Amino acid sequence: MKIDSHYYYLLALVGSIFFPLILSFDKKVNFKQHFPSLLKSVPLVASLFIIGDILYTHLGIWGFSEKYHLKPEFFNLPYEELGFFFIIPFACVFLYEVTLSYFKLKASRYFNRGLLVFALVFALLALIFTERLYTTATYSFTALILIYISFKNPDNIVYLMFAFLLSILPFILVNGFLTGMFTDSPIVWYNDAENLGTRIFTIPIEDFSYSFNLISLNILVFEYFKTK
Repeated sequence: MKIDSHYYYLLALVGSIFFPLILSFDKKVNFKQHFPSLLKSVPLVASLFIIGDILYTHLGIWGFSEKYHLKPEFFNLPYEELGFFFIIPFACVFLYEVTLSYFKLKASRYFNRGLLVFALVFALLALIFTERLYTTATYSFTALILIYISFKNPDNIVYLMFAFLLSILPFILVNGFLTGMFTDSPIVWYNDAENLGTRIFTIPIEDFSYSFNLISLNILVFEYFKTK
């Protein structure tokens, strides 16, 4: 049975949350106990990214193909796009909690220095490509987050970084689907005049930093509410 293309974005979201939601009741991870903290942290971070998304869409940095999403929109954003900032963080925070439950990690003594080096690299790239708004805004935010977490307890932050690394493969699948890897045309299109024009498969390279920003900020805010 052929699925109407207007449901493609919605299907990408359902596929992203299906297993994390089912496995939230795993006894060892017991992710369901953290739902109250998620209800505080995810909407807070989502609101920041949604505001940025509305601005980027208005400026033509990216946009959405109408044939791949349902018609209702919020400030030119499909409702599926709004759901993205709730569903993907849920899945990624779940992955972070899995790393805490199933792995024993310890950062090396050079870990924090390494984060500062990466922060410097992203800051320099942001300064070099100031005429490309998506590049400079994303890399600037990444640099700030890396600087902030470099002063945190390295044995805690190493789990955040490990969760991000584990998220890369599902990120490529989901974001690749959204950017046209498996469809005739992209569900989400990008204006390459506002990014470096470099892609991994069909994914703008800046999206990997954007994903890091979204994941890390959600985890940091989630940890704040969890410890409260």
